[in-house]
Amino acid sequence: MDSKMKDKNLYLSIGAFWVLVFIVFFASGFYRYHQFQKWKEHSSVYFVDNYPAMTTLDAYYWLRYAKEYKNGTYYKDGKDKLRAYPEGTDKPKPVPLISFIIVWISKIFDSSIYVSGLIIIPLFASLFIIPLALYGWEIDTPIAGIVGGFVGAFSWMYAIRTAMGRVDTDLLQLFFLFSGSLLLLKVSKTQNEKRRYIYSALLGLNFFLFGWWYAHFGIDLVYLVVMVFMLAVRRIGLKQSVVSVILFILFANPVWVFHSLGGLFDFVSSYGEVKTVGNGNFPNILKTITEAEHISAAKVLSFILSFKALNVLGLLFTLVFLFSLKLDAVPILPVFLLGLLVFKSSNRLVMFLAPFIGIGLGFAMDLTLKRVFKESKFDLKAKSSIASFAVLLLIGAIGGFTAYKFVPSPSIAAPIVKSFVDIKHRFDKGVIFSWWDYGYAIEDIDGFATYHDGGVHGGARTYLVAKALIGDNQTLMHNIIAFMDANGVKPITDAIKDNKSASYAVKLAFNYDKPIKDKDNYVLFTQDMIGKYYAISYLGSWDFEKKRSYPDGFYVINSCYGYKNGVFLCRQGNIDLKSGAVGNLKIKRWIWVVDGVVKQEKIMSPEGVNVEICFVKNREANKMDFVFALVCDDKVFRSNFNKMFILGEYNHKLFEEVYNNFPFARLFRVK
Repeated sequence: MDSKMKDKNLYLSIGAFWVLVFIVFFASGFYRYHQFQKWKEHSSVYFVDNYPAMTTLDAYYWLRYAKEYKNGTYYKDGKDKLRAYPEGTDKPKPVPLISFIIVWISKIFDSSIYVSGLIIIPLFASLFIIPLALYGWEIDTPIAGIVGGFVGAFSWMYAIRTAMGRVDTDLLQLFFLFSGSLLLLKVSKTQNEKRRYIYSALLGLNFFLFGWWYAHFGIDLVYLVVMVFMLAVRRIGLKQSVVSVILFILFANPVWVFHSLGGLFDFVSSYGEVKTVGNGNFPNILKTITEAEHISAAKVLSFILSFKALNVLGLLFTLVFLFSLKLDAVPILPVFLLGLLVFKSSNRLVMFLAPFIGIGLGFAMDLTLKRVFKESKFDLKAKSSIASFAVLLLIGAIGGFTAYKFVPSPSIAAPIVKSFVDIKHRFDKGVIFSWWDYGYAIEDIDGFATYHDGGVHGGARTYLVAKALIGDNQTLMHNIIAFMDANGVKPITDAIKDNKSASYAVKLAFNYDKPIKDKDNYVLFTQDMIGKYYAISYLGSWDFEKKRSYPDGFYVINSCYGYKNGVFLCRQGNIDLKSGAVGNLKIKRWIWVVDGVVKQEKIMSPEGVNVEICFVKNREANKMDFVFALVCDDKVFRSNFNKMFILGEYNHKLFEEVYNNFPFARLFRVK
């Protein structure tokens, strides 16, 4: 007989099971909703006009497409002309599922696209708890599924990646994968032919929706292979097996299943060992992206629960869980193996491993209760009460090591968002030459085109931008912008395809001396680029022959609490302008900067570091407020970024300053 949702006369009734699942589900949703309540208490940090904070830069990509779909312009042009200017990119077809859902939420609740994006977060981030719990119920380890859902929902990495404001595809990834595992278990275990076909069709539909949601298809092939294996091992007849596989493929979209092999190779190449050299002999941008960073095993586990021993214990019991269940564990193995990849690859994969720490801890309780109640004369109601109390105690004990108090910070600081809004109101249109991180936000908030963004970066495009920012020649920056405005990067990629070296090809941009054709080109500097300067210089200082970089950056002093007798008293090292020392370093030059303009400069030594002490005028209090001090060597000091953004020194024949909200944002029109 096919297993049904009924009491199995073990130690947890179906009613108690659903109560515990609801408690975990509600706690997960409320935790994320509570973050929004905290936002309201600090509205100046999390809201700018009608723009609530987003805690991932990718959110602006989905939200812009949602706005276009809602106002009917999404399908008017297959090209997205705001991205990878001037070439543009192809828009996803159909409209991304996350954008589609946001639009319908907006219509149902009569809310803005931004608020609608926030509404889905508590629900979607918690949905995986249900199929995971049902999987545990199906294999007679109900507590393993429930505790797995709790640890997964509140683990540090998943809490970060599904926090309020994180409008992104991470929200439903665990749901689709655990739903796939549950349906695959059903396909293999049911004794009813019609039900097997229904489960196979639902399994395919699950991965069709996952493909529409995530736009990656490699996982389809993995589950298809596991499905064939399970049907063969359980000795399901040839006819039923073939029909089941066909139904899976049909409902999953045959075209997407066909492309799964390529998707799987792309995944392995993306999340394998990150190489130094990328396509076209350019530096690999993944070397500068935090979420692609490989971390130690100890740090991996700290991203789940803050008590490492508990993580180790959970992982050990998970291995016991998988080995003891044999075939029943196979359908969930793809998720587990994906999680294990974190020990070799990107730290973002921690979110796939986290539920298994909870599964292991819950499984230990399952084993304990089975032994305790084996000879017990308690009825099911009494057993359920005791078991439920034990589960709540375990969850309570684990809870202190989770991210239950975590409240995310905005990905873009409110003053920078305000700068984007100001720019939108001041200028009708524009093409923005800046670093890629805020590309999606600029395209969404301002409606301006960008040369690269969070989905179009790397290769020649990002190298040229980085080179322009770290170079000490503003004519070079102007040449690069004029070249990219007229040609994009096609002449460079064409030259490389024609067997020219990358070092030769990029000189096409360096030596481009024709006037810029578009009068609406702007160079945008933002405060976050100070901290990202090291990554920018890593990409911009690339040596094509030696295949290495020479990165450099600023040392930022932002915590000074007093000034006395020519000495700034700072927690990160005092700045002594009289003796000429900052911490243990000799000062070569110090500069007094107010609102992005040099007010005073003094050379103190032929050698040493440069110290730029930055202030803004506080007109209400009639005084100057210290912002930060930047310590850098001569190479960084001479960079276009430092000269234009921090010191306000620019070539007036090539650039025109049109907006200054120092230290948050600064905009120059390219003449």
